[in-house]
Amino acid sequence: MKHRLLSMLGLARRARRLSLGFDAAREAARSGQAALLAAASDVSDKTWKNLRYEAGNAGVPAVRLLAGMEELGRACGKKAGVFAVTDEGFAKAILGMTDVVKREKEEHAL
Repeated sequence: MKHRLLSMLGLARRARRLSLGFDAAREAARSGQAALLAAASDVSDKTWKNLRYEAGNAGVPAVRLLAGMEELGRACGKKAGVFAVTDEGFAKAILGMTDVVKREKEEHAL
């Protein structure tokens, strides 16, 4: 399922529906364009806290993905730890996949 999530991110990037980097994601959230804010698993706690703050102010969900910056960079074509999804359809698909990935990880931990 993680592969499908990374493929969806790559597709969103090619469709120009991703804003990569913290500053671009923050701007997308503040301007009302963001439908979802997401962070790589290896971003700092401070960055994750700031991203959640921006998401809360914008009224959009924020998720921390199980993929690191390296993996996300390969999927999106540019290394970034934070991004905004600016399309509702892509955002819903990615949110649905993150729930499945989290459940799969929890099942393997048991």
